[in-house]
Amino acid sequence: MSLAKVSKIFDGPQDIALKDLVLDPKNVRFKHLPAQMTDKQIEEWLLDEQDVRQLIKQILRVGYLEQPIFVIEESGKYIVKEGNRRTVALREISRQIITGKIKKFDKGHFDIVPVMVLNGTEKEIDLFLGTIHVSGPKEWAAANKAGHIYDLIERHSETFESVGEYLAMTKREVMNYYFASQATQTYGKRYPEDKNYLHKFSFFAELYGSRVLRTWVDEDPSNLDKFIELVAKKKFSVTYRDVRKFAKVIAIQEPKCSQALAILDQEDGNVEKAFDFITESASHNSNTWKKIDGIYKLLKEMTYEEYSEAVKDPQKKFLLDDLAKLTSKMNQDFLKLQEGMR
Repeated sequence: MSLAKVSKIFDGPQDIALKDLVLDPKNVRFKHLPAQMTDKQIEEWLLDEQDVRQLIKQILRVGYLEQPIFVIEESGKYIVKEGNRRTVALREISRQIITGKIKKFDKGHFDIVPVMVLNGTEKEIDLFLGTIHVSGPKEWAAANKAGHIYDLIERHSETFESVGEYLAMTKREVMNYYFASQATQTYGKRYPEDKNYLHKFSFFAELYGSRVLRTWVDEDPSNLDKFIELVAKKKFSVTYRDVRKFAKVIAIQEPKCSQALAILDQEDGNVEKAFDFITESASHNSNTWKKIDGIYKLLKEMTYEEYSEAVKDPQKKFLLDDLAKLTSKMNQDFLKLQEGMR
């Protein structure tokens, strides 16, 4: 299926009554809730959003709905698949006109709504919504985009590649959204007392957005459990900054990494303290680098006579061999660390 085909799964526009529009209980904004919401509950939820209040002002300024709402017809009613916030905004405007709070328009001015009636399969409709809200002009919040991508793969048996093709995204972007959504759901199931667990998505988005941390999880899947536990224990304070600091802790060489993680695991430990440990250690090691610089200069200044003495002393040859092996290993470790922090 191509995007061109997906975009032709609707008829219209046509006009229907505002009262015949039903808010979508399967809207991606509410998929994390344990129970399906009623139409009234959805309306109250959306009315609290800043975006809806701005939509009300925009519609009143223009005087009409500029873009049609996408719906599916079901038993004489029309379920809103795209445009739930605009529907709620129109309902609120209509109420305020009736009560006299808005006097600029006559009663019934907004009671007829232009709609496009979707007639594709559930899969086609979900793909179409993805082109609008995931990679299109009306982007959902990151957690909602990730949830939609997750559903495309899990419910509709799409692949990372096919979803990327439909939504004009790279395979890696799709994978990051998918695994971050999956991890967020796992967190929500393990910690049901956290009613706003969807807000934790940002931690997992940073996790899978980091090459270091993705590798850390891929090499040992139990590390994801450790990360989820860190989130639950509130070891991170500022989302993206703290997760990025955590990536630097994971990337540091042993034994510093284990020592920093031990600090993190303490009852009063957090990522900031673990990160401070490795940065302070680096500062303390600055004298070591000065000494290395001195040794380097000393070796460069060695004379031919000094080399000649080494030929007569096997212990000095062993020392040179060990030094060559050590510097080679140090260089290899440095390159690995450098690669891991990209």
